[in-house]
Amino acid sequence: MKDYTIGLDIGTNSVGWAVIKDDLTLVRKKIKISGNTDKKEVKKNLWGSFLFEQGDTAQDTRVKRIARRRYERRRFRIRELQKIFDKSMGEVDSNFFHRLDESFLVEEDKEYSKYPIFSNEKEDKNYYDKYPTIYHLRKDLADSNQKADLRLIYLALAHMIKYRGHFLIEGDLKMDGISISESFQEFIDSYNEVCALEDENLEIIYNDELLTQIENIFKQDISRSKKLDQAIALFQGVKRQSLFGIFLTLIVGNKANFQKIFNLEDDIKLDLKEEDYDENLEELLSNIDEGYRDVFLQAKNVYNAIELSKILKTDGKETKAPLSAQMVELYNQHREDLKKYKDYIKAYLPEKYGETFKDATKNGYAGYIDGKTSQEDFYKFVKAQLKGEENGEYFLEAIENENFLRKQRSFYNGVIPYQIHLQELTAVLDQQEKHYSFLKENRDKIISLLTFRIPYYVGPLAKGESRFAWLERSNSEEKIKPWNFDKIVDTDKSAELFIENLTSRDTYLPDEPVLPKRSLIYQKFTIFNELTKISYIDERGILQNFSSREKIAIFNDLFKNKSKVTKNQLVKYIENKEQIIAPEIKGIEDSFNSNYSTYIDLSKIPDMKKLLEKDEDEILEEIIKILTIFEDRKMRKRQLMKFKDKLSEKAINQLSKKHYTGWGQLSEKLINGIRDEQSNKTILDYLIEDNGCPKNMNRNFMQLINDDTLSFKEKIRKAQDINQVNDIKEIVKDLPGSPAIKKESIKASGLLMKLSEK
Repeated sequence: MKDYTIGLDIGTNSVGWAVIKDDLTLVRKKIKISGNTDKKEVKKNLWGSFLFEQGDTAQDTRVKRIARRRYERRRFRIRELQKIFDKSMGEVDSNFFHRLDESFLVEEDKEYSKYPIFSNEKEDKNYYDKYPTIYHLRKDLADSNQKADLRLIYLALAHMIKYRGHFLIEGDLKMDGISISESFQEFIDSYNEVCALEDENLEIIYNDELLTQIENIFKQDISRSKKLDQAIALFQGVKRQSLFGIFLTLIVGNKANFQKIFNLEDDIKLDLKEEDYDENLEELLSNIDEGYRDVFLQAKNVYNAIELSKILKTDGKETKAPLSAQMVELYNQHREDLKKYKDYIKAYLPEKYGETFKDATKNGYAGYIDGKTSQEDFYKFVKAQLKGEENGEYFLEAIENENFLRKQRSFYNGVIPYQIHLQELTAVLDQQEKHYSFLKENRDKIISLLTFRIPYYVGPLAKGESRFAWLERSNSEEKIKPWNFDKIVDTDKSAELFIENLTSRDTYLPDEPVLPKRSLIYQKFTIFNELTKISYIDERGILQNFSSREKIAIFNDLFKNKSKVTKNQLVKYIENKEQIIAPEIKGIEDSFNSNYSTYIDLSKIPDMKKLLEKDEDEILEEIIKILTIFEDRKMRKRQLMKFKDKLSEKAINQLSKKHYTGWGQLSEKLINGIRDEQSNKTILDYLIEDNGCPKNMNRNFMQLINDDTLSFKEKIRKAQDINQVNDIKEIVKDLPGSPAIKKESIKASGLLMKLSEK
């Protein structure tokens, strides 16, 4: 048999194959023919394909699992609240909770009354007349010190605990006014740090007066586009299609396209109002730079502050329930606008009354109120309906300002933090606990049902074996509840297990954990791995690689001072440093893909700058790991306290505010641990200073680990073999048979293939 090559084209739902000779022609083979034919064999080309169904990701299952857990935890909170109310409620209305449980059933399936609140038609009708929405009830209970019916108190508290808002804002929240200017200042600071560091022309200059003007613009009851125009006008030289202008577009709530500004192949549009914003942001960040994440986070904080300020405005009215007061105002405005809209359609477009208010299949009011039509589509329907008609200016202006027939429950509610609901819950308790002693006795428990959230590093509260859980319990079998969580759950141990569970493994050394993407060692590795293949044409016209001295100088002078190093900056640096006029750079387009952003970020903290100057690599890497793993600021601070002998309290507080994201693909051991047997140098050492023969000068990572003159390849292979043997042992130990038989099985040739087939 002559030499041949097998080529494979492996896709997500197919495998193509071909057998070729050295001259790239297909191998032909005689194939026997069976059946009723005189021809016994035929020559066929050895190529073909195999089709199969494409595998599904775990995304759908994961989404359903997360939703299921969310609903289970919501039901748990309601059950615990009912337990607190149970005894006292039994004295008032023993069947109240039973009626509520049956409220979603059809009438013939209900065991108790069809009137869920008071069990009789008259009282229930009076209730809905007085409290058309739950927010009317919440406001009344928060502002009144009169003794209320216990059933009404439960309904109000249950609503707050059931829909308790987001937990994105830590600590206390100023209820007397949401500061848009503070959020916007943090956004500009983040923008200047990430976007304007390498180009002073991009830096945004601001003062207190400008921040006040911005807040006033964003609080106006005008369209988003007008807000954008007025905001951009405050910044001299900023254009609508500039990077800062596009961020302002995002902040006011309009759709922002980042394709042109980042030179992307496809459109990537972001809209903070849409549910898929986070997914689109991840796609964008994967195509640009992870360093922009904080700018987008701060931009979203400004947007949330703007929307929250609109929801909480009370127009000077005294109330302890600002959210409910605004929702009541929204309800009243909706009712007034609906009457005007109906009167207008009857007067000017009577033939369209049916499709607007009765046909739920259309995008009119019927479909909108039924939940089948989004607010955006409803507004498009109305604008098309009123186009060319007279006296419709009121409706078109309200649509432009997004105030027309707003619902109480909409995407705007996504900006409401739990602290807003907590304020109203405590107000209700303050008013009613003097009338019901059990409310005062259980005050902390009731509040904890709203405020407690299972830390993400603890994970699912599964008891026993679960492939999705890593919870570590203390010596207690009690059921976990908000008020006994710290007693039953070992949070520190659970956090350690979370780290182990989260950290991926090295592609080449499967037993080694990968480094965080913001690791100083990993960033240094990526810089030198990129820098080592860049060359320039010197004054003699000869193509030169950078020497070790030059690479180290570029690293120290450029990468340690600029978050993004461009080709132009490198050219100017070489001109000034090496006295070479207009050197031609090869191997780089506009800028480096790598950066030393973590060094620049941490060096702004005095204590961290000292650690960086002393090359305290082990401590620095552990700090970066903590900032990457833990999303919760309190947990970050708690973990950082182990370095209190090296860091001041101020430095720990500054660090705890930072959160890095992303993981690399390689481990510290691979990059800077395993050493070549002859030179005793690591891969990172070689990237910085490659003293091989001339043809191998400036080898990159892939060249180094595949070079037969070095021992990296052999050491990696041995590590992979050891890992493979360990995997086989794990499989074999679960097979039947004695230990001796299993030991022989491990040694047996072809065992791995046999086991995989099983």
